[in-house]
Order: sequence, then structure tokens, then C-alpha cells
Amino acid sequence: MTHEHRLRLRTPTPFELDVVLRGHGWVALAPHGYDRAAGVLTTTLDLASLPGQRKTAPVVAIAVRQLPDSRLDVRVSARRALARAALEQVRAALITSLSIDRELERFWRRCAATPRLRWVGQRGAGRLMRSPTLFEDLLKLLMTTNCAWSNTKSMVARTTEALGRRGPTGTQAFPSAATCAIQPEKFWRDEVRAGYRASHCRALAEGFASGSLTTEHFCEPTLSTEQLRARLLALPGFGPYAAGQALRLLGRYDDLALDSWVRKRAAELHELPAGDDRAIARRYAEFEDFAGLALWMDVTADWHLEGEAIP
Repeated sequence: MTHEHRLRLRTPTPFELDVVLRGHGWVALAPHGYDRAAGVLTTTLDLASLPGQRKTAPVVAIAVRQLPDSRLDVRVSARRALARAALEQVRAALITSLSIDRELERFWRRCAATPRLRWVGQRGAGRLMRSPTLFEDLLKLLMTTNCAWSNTKSMVARTTEALGRRGPTGTQAFPSAATCAIQPEKFWRDEVRAGYRASHCRALAEGFASGSLTTEHFCEPTLSTEQLRARLLALPGFGPYAAGQALRLLGRYDDLALDSWVRKRAAELHELPAGDDRAIARRYAEFEDFAGLALWMDVTADWHLEGEAIP
């Protein structure tokens, strides 16, 4: 038997759930599912994986869709009726995951002055799907390094299937840092098949489980981007690519977060010399602390403008 609860989440204006979910690849990774035709995101959340929660906290299944008035309708299923505090934890996790808390009006004003990027502010683009916890974001980023996207999906799926607690609908949540931390390196190497990343996955989990790494460590508002980048680069397995991607998820958009795909797309769009990072930087310098986000909106525009002419 399951208990079902309903939540309503207010969203900023403008806000398109589809634009957030398809802003980058996280929606394609476990434990998420997305029926784009129906406009429904499904996921499973282990409340015990959230900071400060008991190991016995429930696992919930979540379905999210956007209503005509722009609010989000959220269906939360659990094996037992949830207390108000648990429902508020679900609400807070979704606000984080869907970047509802991101303030992007200043970025949209800049985009409005650039014809090819006017669509960004009109559709509320620039909010990128995140994970409920920074640990999950960083572990998934480790699994994107130096491999094909298909390998990333497989590693994340194997981690979830092996370690994730099962929710009321039978689906599994992404495991907590504490659960990941007790796995030997052999697990990451042989079962997850993380390759050279095995020791890095274990070290990251141990850091968050022990408290030597915390969300606050990476979210201090007084940190400059350079200081935050240094903290990310100090993580085992994190090079410039992974650090740049993490900065974007943390709301620091002045880093271009260049990888081979972004370099190629930017060169094609602006007829720049292949591999010329300085030329790309000059092209986006006018966006200042939003340079990386403007670049990302440019190279992913066709993900959101299907069937429409891209200016």
C-alpha cells in the first residue's frame, strides 16, 4: 500500500519545465525518467541522502508536471503517510533540482540585446537541472570524464541499481554518500566499471560521508570563482572540464567550461578557428560573469528551438 501526497510549487516567470529538464543531460541519468510527450518527470528520492537526515528516512517516488498557470503539480508517493517536514524536504529538493531558486533576470536582459539569444529570456532558459545533493552532482560529473555519454549512463545506472534504496513503486533512488563510502574500491572498479575513476568515486563519497566535504564548502558566497575552482580542482579526479561543469551547476557562469563538443559547436556557430579558446573567450567577453552561460545557450539552442528558425 502506498500513500500519495500532492504539492504545488510556484515558479518564477517565465519558467518552462521542458527547457530546464533538457538544458543538459542529467534528466537522462538514473534515477530520472522523462515522458516528454506527456510532460511528466518521474524520479525517486531517498530522503536519507539529504544532509542531516536519519538513515531511516523514507524513500519517495515523485512525478512532476507543469500546469497551465505555470505552477508545478507534484505527486509524492511513499509507503506510509509523510509528515509535513518530509514533504517540505521534498519541496526543497525539487526547488534545488529544477533550479527554481536561480535568479537570472540580469542575464536575460543581456540576452534580450543580442538577437540570436532573445529566445533565452522569453522562455526562461538558463536554469539547468541539478541533483538534490551536491554529492550526487559531483559523482555524476566524475562519471562523465574521459568517456562516451553511453558509458556515463551505464555507470550511473549500475551505481543506482547496486546501492539505491527502493521506493514505493519499485524504482531505486540514487544512493547517499554514506552508502557509497562503505563500498570498497573493488566495487567501483568491478561492479560500476568506473575504470581509473574507481578510487576517485570512493574518495569523493568518503569526503562527503565524513563531513570533510560539505555543500557549504563549495557554496560560500564570499568565494571568488577562482577560489571555488581551486577547491573543485583539489577533488580527486577533477580537472578543468569537470570543475567547469561543476561551476555552472553551482551558479558560477563566468567559466566557459570548454570541452571538445563545446569547442566544435562554438567554432561552427561563429566561424572561429578550430580549438582557439581565446577566440571563443573574446566572442563572449561582453557577457562578463555570464559568459559561460551565454555560450552554453548558443551551443544548445537547437535543443529548445526545434522546428523554429535560430536567429
